[in-house]
Amino acid sequence: MDVAATLAFGIPALVALMVAASLFHASIAARRLPPAQALSRPRVVLVSLLHLLCAGGVYRYLIIGGWLTNHYHWDDPNDINLVLAVFEALCAVAVLALAICRKPFLFKLLIDLLIIQIIISSCLLILLLLFILTWHPRMM
Repeated sequence: MDVAATLAFGIPALVALMVAASLFHASIAARRLPPAQALSRPRVVLVSLLHLLCAGGVYRYLIIGGWLTNHYHWDDPNDINLVLAVFEALCAVAVLALAICRKPFLFKLLIDLLIIQIIISSCLLILLLLFILTWHPRMM
């Protein structure tokens, strides 16, 4: 099994595992948070804005890379971009749910999802930097 095939299967599974772990952690940690009325508004706004900034950056990456503008199938080998698109949509739905009903579970879930978003954004930045540092123009 080559490295690309391993990554194509491993990364979506890893993101799904991280989301499941954040759901479990949020359900446990929400019990220790104050009631919904006590959640500080600046923290809720800050976490929501950070989510929207990260999601905007990832969707910009997907649009510029052509992934959202071309026709792809579910069995596309480039399913990492599909995972990014689905994950960012999940984060946007969680932000909307927190705006509608301010539950401690949703706030803790957003914090956990924000950590995952920062990890994904860091990996994309590292990938971009590696490409910039190792790219050499082809000499004809």
